[in-house]
Amino acid sequence: MLLNPLTLHLPKTSLEAARLYKELEDSKVLAGGTFLLNSLKLLKTKRTKTAGHVLSLGKIDELKGISFHNDTLTIKAMTRINEIFESPLLSGHLRILHAVCRNISTNPIRNMATIGGNLTCRYTWTEMGAVMVALDAQMHFLDSDGHEEIISAENFFKNAARCEKLFTHVTIKSKPTASVVYRRVKKTLHVDIPLLAVCVKTEFNGKQWFNTRVGINNTIAFAQRDLVLEEFLNKSISSQDLGNEALAHLTPAIYDTRASEYKQHIFRVSLKSAIEELCDSNI
Repeated sequence: MLLNPLTLHLPKTSLEAARLYKELEDSKVLAGGTFLLNSLKLLKTKRTKTAGHVLSLGKIDELKGISFHNDTLTIKAMTRINEIFESPLLSGHLRILHAVCRNISTNPIRNMATIGGNLTCRYTWTEMGAVMVALDAQMHFLDSDGHEEIISAENFFKNAARCEKLFTHVTIKSKPTASVVYRRVKKTLHVDIPLLAVCVKTEFNGKQWFNTRVGINNTIAFAQRDLVLEEFLNKSISSQDLGNEALAHLTPAIYDTRASEYKQHIFRVSLKSAIEELCDSNI
């Protein structure tokens, strides 16, 4: 048997799932299955205890779909990555999600993997974290009493992506004046998971940068903001030299902790390239 014995639960509503998630000790949530099933198999081979209960969200239609209303994009937890990639609702700076989705593994995986699984699986190297932080995404959770809690993606990842309630959807405000750039470097030619990811979102008043957010995933820690770089950019004017100048205004611990010289270098190359692209669009 590939898995240790477990009890599979198939709740029909998000509230039923939220109640089971609280009531059942030793339980895991099954979204697309690509992360959880591999994890359970790996734990079994290591002779480590695995979850006794698995809650499959596949039957909950209210957790599926993508919509746009009142300038807000809503992506429900069980929406598959390819559904996001193919959605005509991604316009303006939200089109960056096309690029992020395209980078996630292979087409068969993208047809199974969900936004909920990608955000809450607690692997530090998953693709969506940096862009959700940069876009100031809001993550919505449901408790067993039917009460909703909203947590910013930034604070969710600050708390090591711990998820004690049921994740239901993510919302992102559309900003027609915003510009965004995403950079991602894969680990090796043969292992297509991120070595790093960088997402820079900003707005311009003429050539002046403002409301800048920089989302960084160094794949060692969870996605986070570089506040030092943001402060510098928000005082800056677009120029051909801004990419180089910005490299003197980083939070070193984000890029240098437990990193090789190559990784430190490639972070700076990626940031410089992202900032130069934004400048080019504004000069």
